[in-house]
Amino acid sequence: MARVAEVIYLGSVTIFVASSAVLATLGRPAVQIAAPILPQTHSYGPLELAPILPMVTLPQLYVQPQNPLMWALLVLLWLTLLADGIAQYLEPSDHGPHPAWLPLSLALAGGALWPWLVGFHKPLATLGALLMLTTALSGAMRAGGQGRPAPGFLAGWSLALGTATLASLIGAPMDLTTPQTAILAILPGAVIGMFAQERLDGSLTFSLAMIWAFCAVAVTTMASSPGVALAAIIGISGMGVVFVRAAT
Repeated sequence: MARVAEVIYLGSVTIFVASSAVLATLGRPAVQIAAPILPQTHSYGPLELAPILPMVTLPQLYVQPQNPLMWALLVLLWLTLLADGIAQYLEPSDHGPHPAWLPLSLALAGGALWPWLVGFHKPLATLGALLMLTTALSGAMRAGGQGRPAPGFLAGWSLALGTATLASLIGAPMDLTTPQTAILAILPGAVIGMFAQERLDGSLTFSLAMIWAFCAVAVTTMASSPGVALAAIIGISGMGVVFVRAAT
């Protein structure tokens, strides 16, 4: 019974990595908060692919990467989580009255499930993304001082993905433009991240994950939507400030 917590945490890590790996390698977009708004000036034939529009597929950039930079972020997330789960199983360090394994396990279980619900029930999927965000932040705060990079990295990635998902759900019925949706996702996410970093006991991986995610969004959308790239650069600047403060 003494190792139940470590087994549950390692199991949730394995399920999350397996689920997100399958989702990331699917041959068609599986996560799409709103239907793409295609340009009316061109008619697409049956064998011609329409371009990927960042506004309506903003969360998809995180779970189904479109460039090597975002792929590297996702693969590094998988590796750090697996390494942390195995390390905690072999040599547990998550002790104290408020252990981190429970919120982290909830975040990982939710993260393994909610992206698959988008096509069936978008509000429920968004609720799942927000649950993952809050529990990952809680777990990262509880793991502060344990010298574990994975909880902070997961929290940073979850915050970037969660705010993108919420902004896409809000932006679709309001007919927001691509830059407006990006601002609604990135700038509040950066503000939350700046406050959260102060509570994470110097966990640099949290800010690193968010900066990396915003950089990948900027690179992906720079050519098609400079407004999205600009919002990402502003978010990078804000997180860069708290990253330097935490590092020093």
